[in-house]
Amino acid sequence: MDRAEYLEEFFTKKRKDISFISLRKGASVNFKDKTYVTKEELPVPVRLERLLEDIRKQGQIDGITLNNIIDGIIYLFGTDKDFEYIKDYKDMFEKLSFGFMPYIIYCINNDIKAEDGVVYGKALVNSEENEKTCFIYASCLEKMGMELHEKGKDTSRYFLEEANYYFEKCLDYNDRFSLAYYKLGFYYKRKQQYIKAELTWQKHQELDDDDLRVEEIRNELIQLKPYVDFEKGYNLVLKEKPDEALDLLLPLVKDYSGWWNLLFFIGLAYRSKGEYDIAEKYFENVLKIDPVQKESLNELGLCKIVMGKYVEAADLFTKLLSLEPGNCEVFCNRAVAYLYNNQMDKAREDIQTALKINPNDPVALSIKEELEKNIET
Repeated sequence: MDRAEYLEEFFTKKRKDISFISLRKGASVNFKDKTYVTKEELPVPVRLERLLEDIRKQGQIDGITLNNIIDGIIYLFGTDKDFEYIKDYKDMFEKLSFGFMPYIIYCINNDIKAEDGVVYGKALVNSEENEKTCFIYASCLEKMGMELHEKGKDTSRYFLEEANYYFEKCLDYNDRFSLAYYKLGFYYKRKQQYIKAELTWQKHQELDDDDLRVEEIRNELIQLKPYVDFEKGYNLVLKEKPDEALDLLLPLVKDYSGWWNLLFFIGLAYRSKGEYDIAEKYFENVLKIDPVQKESLNELGLCKIVMGKYVEAADLFTKLLSLEPGNCEVFCNRAVAYLYNNQMDKAREDIQTALKINPNDPVALSIKEELEKNIET
């Protein structure tokens, strides 16, 4: 299930909490010194749990309380913005001079349940979408997501991803909205998008006038720098600029020698430079940290082949195949190790298996051709 489907299901379930009572034609609704009189019979929503509260209190109050009717209308705004009587409810609030949106914000800021907060926040953006309502709704989603995360619930990701989306949406309305930059930096950092987090927080520093937040993010930026250097470094490795990459990555080893990702990309950089003996050491160090790190098993095996260590290479690919038994590429790699070690039967067997997995694999076909040449000679 994707995020949109999950949240649609969430709001549909919340919509089912709503029951309706009817205000007869000519019924009066009072708020302070204002009165709204219904022109026709008007169904008004009340959440079932709130309705039961009012029923239990019938000795103390007369009928359904206005607060609970307002709560029901908010729930309806949050779960069914196209409901046919929405306009009537807006007219009622206007006649009563009732500040619907300020009331929602007040409720959200006064510790309502996280689930209710999500629905109230959605009602806010359904009423009027701008950078402030998007921010409030995103904060409600974040609160819900963090509560679920602390309980170990996998569904937390749906709320946190939606929060991320709405924090970003704030900037569509106002690209100088500092609080959105503040929040988004943490989201990008959590997703290991360190360069993006740095740029986002640097923008925050230009815009926010709150000294405490500015100082907090200044410290975050200092702590973020090694991760930014790592991300820049591995991008340079992928762009086949190993020397520039190593300038950024090697200084990090002193403080982050237990970080296998760092060692892996340094190994890749050296391999792309043709310095296989150094690359070999880095990949071996990765496997000391994580003995089943698949990419390192493969890369180390390739280094061993180039260095003529065919038996060691075959052993590494065998271990990798125990983790990924249907990997065509690894069967090809082990076939090459067997081929160079003159173990032709094993090489042919691996290529046959590779071609069963992928009959059109160009690498497998070229190795098969090489093996056939060896048979002819």
